[in-house]
This record gives sequence, structure tokens and C-alpha cells, in this order.
Amino acid sequence: MISEMSNSVQFRRFGNIMTDGSTNTVYFSELLLQRCPMLYQHLARELTVNNICHFLLKNTKDIWCRDYMPIQIDKKQFVCYKYNPDYLQTKYYRRIITDVRNMEYFISLQQECEIISLDLVIDGGNVVKCGDKIVMTDKVFEENTDKTHLDILNILENALQSEIIMLPWDRDEYFGHSDGIIHYAGNNRLLITNYQDFNPALAKKYLKILKQHFEVFPLSYNVTRIHQCSWAYINYLQIGHFLFVPQLGISEDEQALQQIATANPDCKVIGITSMEAVRKGGALNCISWNITSR
Repeated sequence: MISEMSNSVQFRRFGNIMTDGSTNTVYFSELLLQRCPMLYQHLARELTVNNICHFLLKNTKDIWCRDYMPIQIDKKQFVCYKYNPDYLQTKYYRRIITDVRNMEYFISLQQECEIISLDLVIDGGNVVKCGDKIVMTDKVFEENTDKTHLDILNILENALQSEIIMLPWDRDEYFGHSDGIIHYAGNNRLLITNYQDFNPALAKKYLKILKQHFEVFPLSYNVTRIHQCSWAYINYLQIGHFLFVPQLGISEDEQALQQIATANPDCKVIGITSMEAVRKGGALNCISWNITSR
């Protein structure tokens, strides 16, 4: 069943929605086998060893399924949106925009669950669920200029049943995704990537905003020279109590594992060789869609 969400929807009380720590199943685009074969083999092996259900999505047009798949609110409720990002608007790139409504999985999902359809352009990578809050960048305002900022916030908060925390968009990162900035660690705690190494002024802004709502732990690395791909560690994949953390073959790898494990003491942390995806612009959260399956 699909229902439309508009500005007229009555306000819902905020509550804890389905976060990564509650998920038990993960999906990947079937294209991942071709585009990142070593990464997929390593990840699939670790998922199998740890008895985590994983499946492949058919009829996808790129490997970044986080960006176009619906957002799960609870076991029977998902939020669908317009996936039509501004960075895919050339003739060449428009052909790789996945329409989830044409996917076999989505058709079966809507028969079993309530699908709330939003009249907003959103990337799923710009939605990080944090208990009763969701962190996004304000790029969502620029992709929905037909609506006021207040209208956009109202639509998001009603549909996602969460307070929306907006961060300023880093213009050097043209995707505008919040999952490249922070990761929820449960109990109102956040990890934030090592922004202080790349943009100290923006890092200060992010910390000022986030510390109003969360206990924040910045990642940092004691190395001679920070690697340009060290941003990728924050884009780890969490499925229940299992954390799959990118490993890049660089000096920061072990430090990232240790810091993420310290912030998540009740979780098992597993390193996954991920440079195949990182070179393409994303990491483990980007290539996955984890949900709670009944």
C-alpha cells in the first residue's frame, strides 16, 4: 500500500525509529559483484560466518543502493522519495538513476508494508537515523526549491517521525551526504569523521550543532600525513551488533578500527577491504541497504 505525504499531514509525535542497531538483514545491488568483486567476496564471507542474512537487489542501475532504497521507520512502514539527484542530471548519468518502483523487490514490499511516498528529492545517504532524530545536510533545501525550508522540514519530520538536525552542506563534497560525516553509536552518541584534518572551520560548525543534541566523538589519526581517503571509515556498515568497517591498506586502518570499537563496546567490529568502492566515491554504508526483516 502506498500513501502520499503532503504538507497537510498531521504532526506525529517523535519516537525512536529503526536504527542500524536494530537491523538484521542487508541487501546489495547485484552490480556490486561486477564493480567491486573483491569487496563483495570479503563482505559476503564475513556476513555468512556471522549468520547475517544478505541478498542481492535486481534491476538496479548503480551500486549505491543506500541512496535510492526506501527508509525504514518500523517493521511495516517505509518512506519512499524521489531519487533524482542534481549530480546525475547530464545525459550520460541520467541513465543510471534507479527507479525503485520498477524493482521486483519494491513491488513485493508494498504488498506487505505501508509505503509513504514523499514529494521530495532526497538521497538516502543524506539520512542518518539517530534514535528520535535524523541528521541531514541542508543540500535537501537546494534540491527542492519549489518548497520553503519550513515546508520541507515539516514534510520530513512528519514522514520520518523524527526531529531533523540540519548540517551545512560541505560544497567540496558535491553529493551532500550526511553518512560521510557522522555515524550513530547508540545511546545519543555520535561518531564524526576527521573533518578537523580537512576543513577545521566546518568541523567547528558541525560540532557546535551536533553537541546541542548528542555526545560527539571525533575520529582522529596519529599519522605523519593524513590520507585523503580517511573520510571513508565513518561510512561503516552496522547490522545489529556487527560493525563492518572499511579497511584501505593505509596507516589509519587500525586506529579507525580501535576508535569505532571503543565507541561501540557491545559490538563486534570486522574490517573489510574496501578500496574498490572508496575509489568510486563511497564505502560500506553507501553500497548497502540494511533493514529489520520480519
